Amino acid sequence: MPSNDHVPWRTVAFPVEHGGWGFLFEPILLGMLLAPTAAGLGLSVMIVASFLLRHPVKLFWRHRRRLAESPRGRAAWKISLVYALFALGGLALAVAAAGPTPLLPLLVMAPLVLVYLFYDSTKQARRLLPELAGPLGLAAIAPAVAVAAGWSWLSASALWIILTARTIPSIFYVRARLRLERGKPTRAAPVIINHVIFTAVVALLAWRGLAPSLAVVAVGVLFARAALGLSPLRRSAKATRIGFSELGYGLFYVAMTVVGFWVEW
Repeated sequence: MPSNDHVPWRTVAFPVEHGGWGFLFEPILLGMLLAPTAAGLGLSVMIVASFLLRHPVKLFWRHRRRLAESPRGRAAWKISLVYALFALGGLALAVAAAGPTPLLPLLVMAPLVLVYLFYDSTKQARRLLPELAGPLGLAAIAPAVAVAAGWSWLSASALWIILTARTIPSIFYVRARLRLERGKPTRAAPVIINHVIFTAVVALLAWRGLAPSLAVVAVGVLFARAALGLSPLRRSAKATRIGFSELGYGLFYVAMTVVGFWVEW
């Protein structure tokens, strides 16, 4: 990028919001730690590049009518091309290594991503539906990586359900917690019910041999976090602190699940 443009490239290459990073990398880590392959690596590169592509494309579209006098628009165009090339390269690697079959989980969940992109394009990404749809669509990378490594469709689908058990209750919890911190009326019951349901779902998977028992423990920790975080005993926290805490809980959840699969417990 030319130095006389005076455009901080980081602001063009990376999105300002950081809430989606956990939902992006949790399924990638889960899939690659359990079923590492060259095809899985290609799929992961494709998903990361596609995730990053959204931000510079939005900037380019915003400046498209005055590119000649817009260094930011030109920078967005160049970075978009780089991300697109990485995405295509990852796709090519995945297909060359394992054929098109591992793409099926991504295609099945693509409508969820499209729902998120639609709301994002209309500046409504903070609504509940897109906040659920985006992460659930991204979670498809875990079963895609597993299928690329030869896992059965049933076992691969269980990874998506395990991630769903982390995603949906956590989104309900964070939304409720932020309302509490802002002094707005909040109902804890829907959050608790969500955690109860998904704890039971993961326990059922473990009983059927499709999830490790440590994943049930991990869901239980998230349950306890939500119960405490919405109780009068909670400590006041800013939104950024809550967000970073959730990144930690997400990594903990993935780590517990992976270790559980490794040690078969």
